[in-house]
Amino acid sequence: MHRVGLIIPSSNVVVEDTLRRQAGDMNPAVAIHIARFSVVAVDLGGDSVDQFQDAAIDRAIDQLMEAEVDRIIFAGTAGAWLGIDRERAWCRRATDRADLPVTSTTLLALEALCKANAARIGLITPFRTDVHEAIVQNFAGEGFATKVSHCLELDRSRDMADVSPERIADLVRSCLDEGCDTVLCFCTNFRGLDACQQISTVNPSATLLDSVGLTLHAAGTNFRN
Repeated sequence: MHRVGLIIPSSNVVVEDTLRRQAGDMNPAVAIHIARFSVVAVDLGGDSVDQFQDAAIDRAIDQLMEAEVDRIIFAGTAGAWLGIDRERAWCRRATDRADLPVTSTTLLALEALCKANAARIGLITPFRTDVHEAIVQNFAGEGFATKVSHCLELDRSRDMADVSPERIADLVRSCLDEGCDTVLCFCTNFRGLDACQQISTVNPSATLLDSVGLTLHAAGTNFRN
C-alpha cells in the first residue's frame, strides 16, 4: 500500500468530497491521508498571510509523519500568490523536515502548464482581484502569460466551494472562445474539476487543468487532468 499525505486548509470541503464522489477512480494500491491547518480568509492582508506560517503547516506535516506516509502534497494554491520562490523553499524545507518528498498544488500546476506547452492561458479563480493578479504576475514570472483572466471576488474560503460547476464551466467556455489553448481552474476549494469534466465530454481536444484534479492525480489516483 502506497500512503500519500495531503495537507489541506480547514475550510476546504472539495478535496474530500471529490474523493468520495469519484471513488471509482481511486487506485486501490493508494491510500490518501489528510491533515488540516486553519484557513478562513484569502486576501493579501496580514491576518490572511499569517494563516500560512510554517509552524501551522509543520503541525500538519508531523501528523502525517505519524501515519508513516510515503510522500506529502500541500493541496493548496497559496504559494501562487504568496510567491513561487517561497513555495519552492517551503517544499525543500518540508522535505528535509519529513525526510520524504513534498510538493504542492502550485508547483504541480506549473509543471502541467509546462508539459502542455501552454502559450495562451485562461486562468479562472474564485479569489479577489488583488489575489488573482498576484497569481497572474507570479505565473508570468515563471514564463506563463495569462491571455484571459476571470476571478469571482470571493475572500471567504468556505464560500469558494459553493460556486457551481455550471458557472465555472461557463467561464471555461469563455476562455476557449477567446482563443486560449489551455485553461486552468485554480483553487483546491473550487469545483473546477467537475466543470472541466463536463466540457471534456463535448470538447475532448481542449487542454483543461484543475488544481484538485492535478493534486489527486499526483497523489497516485487514477484521476485524469
